[in-house]
Amino acid sequence: MEQSRYSIRIAPHLCAGCYRCVRACPTGAITIREHRASIAQEECTRCGSCLKACPHGMISVRDDVEAVRNLLKGEGEVFVSLDPMWAGEFAGIAPQRLIEALTLLGFCGVGETLLGRTAYEAATAEQLQRRPRLAISTECPVVVRLIRHHYPELTERLLPVAHPAVLHARMIRRWRRQGAKVVYIAPCVAAKSNPDEISELDVVITFDELRRWMREEGIEFDLIPGNAGYRFKPGEAKNDTRQTGDVPRIVCSGMAAVRELLEQQRETDPRKEEREAVLLELFGCTGGCAGAQVQHNTAGAADGGSTIVRRLAFERFYRERRVENPVFKLPFIATVAAYPAEPAERFQVAASEIEAALASIGKFTERDMHNCNGCGYETCREFARALCIGRAEPDMCLSYTRTVAQKKFSALLERIAAGVLLVDAELKIVEANRNAAQLLGAQAEQLFDTRRGLGGVELERVAPFGESVRQALEAGEAGGTVEQEVRMKGRLLQVSVFGIEAHRLAGVMIGSLQLSGGLSDEMIRRTRQAMRENLATVQQIACLLGENASRTEAVLNAIVTAAEDDAREG
Repeated sequence: MEQSRYSIRIAPHLCAGCYRCVRACPTGAITIREHRASIAQEECTRCGSCLKACPHGMISVRDDVEAVRNLLKGEGEVFVSLDPMWAGEFAGIAPQRLIEALTLLGFCGVGETLLGRTAYEAATAEQLQRRPRLAISTECPVVVRLIRHHYPELTERLLPVAHPAVLHARMIRRWRRQGAKVVYIAPCVAAKSNPDEISELDVVITFDELRRWMREEGIEFDLIPGNAGYRFKPGEAKNDTRQTGDVPRIVCSGMAAVRELLEQQRETDPRKEEREAVLLELFGCTGGCAGAQVQHNTAGAADGGSTIVRRLAFERFYRERRVENPVFKLPFIATVAAYPAEPAERFQVAASEIEAALASIGKFTERDMHNCNGCGYETCREFARALCIGRAEPDMCLSYTRTVAQKKFSALLERIAAGVLLVDAELKIVEANRNAAQLLGAQAEQLFDTRRGLGGVELERVAPFGESVRQALEAGEAGGTVEQEVRMKGRLLQVSVFGIEAHRLAGVMIGSLQLSGGLSDEMIRRTRQAMRENLATVQQIACLLGENASRTEAVLNAIVTAAEDDAREG
């Protein structure tokens, strides 16, 4: 299905391939192909972590305002189910003014989702009374998807009760008629459904979308007096919706904390639990739904915007509110909902496949498992699992990429006719090719055979141009290239020194100007010209040593190809 139809999607042609969304996604639901990210929608919890993580703004939320406009243009009544967190989002705005604004947008009526929460609490109390157990609330769509896809063995703990907004929609259709349309206005994008999901809510828009829609229509609160005739329909919800009595509640918010708690439950045998009613209220966003507003709201929000400020505004409003037009009797509705397990694809990978994937990236023993999280996955085994299902690419592993790049870099150095050295800030050789060792004399050749690439050898021990290298280290790339002629034991060498990283890495290119015991001006000129032509290539591949980019291997391949083409043309 086309990605643009999903509630959260990544524009693949604009993705910069930085992998930040992979690192941010708590469930590994990001797929990387050809260094471009996309969302594995069947496993996405829609927690919004990738939205916050993307520094390029390439991840977006589907705008459903146009879908609401189309509903309003059609036949039949369209009602609003307004999430109670509106009191935190629109702090200081009287309910009459907000209801009037929604009426001006074209809605027939506005009701409080809190009425659905009343039915939700009653159904929860009944469930726990009938069968005391440790149960998980189903208020947070993120947590429900997290459990269904990534903790499928815990789905039996989910309360078989529909979301409060769904229960409110069922009420509205009992009060009005079954054909009534319901638009849920919520703080969180997770409430939006995907095209492959069935929802009793016709459309869901966020508070952010509502604000943008009001601006487009020129509806401003400053111009709305707040007529007392505008009220919630059929009436206001009572403040106290907690009907579960003395049932202990454990509230946990934030994906990291929720996953830690679920991991503990995964290891618990439900048959050994005490038959005591306990309710786990889990929320994907830190701070619950108040935190969701901060996380997903990209427009300027009223009065600050921190989770605490919004939560306090919400609590204050419903604590101080005097219900003048209460709903004393709610209609009888079905409260049940099913949450079947839909295990993520990664659970279907065999252990042998994981071992083979690990071997393909050079990881054979536990010592090879760095678990550095550079690829975005918590462990090397999780990354290998993603490789098996085509959700990741080998070069996302930094240690593997560095190893491959180093091998190709070393191979390329050996193919360059000139001598090449890389020197660090302590004037120690990082790497050199054999041609460099031969040009520097017998001592350097002996050291090269014992210490491959002259790694760690002090430059001044084998070469007399340490001062030039020191200057290049100070200047970095901005220092350009310094060329000089150096005599060593009867040899005349052309030395080119250039900075790669200031104070960290410098490169040296060495060529011989001695030909058959004598000097030829023409050959010296040609040698110098050849060195100048090769210097740019050497600088380019040397710079790659300090890079962390995942495309180092591809760049090195391009350089090798170019070098071969040059050789054929020569």
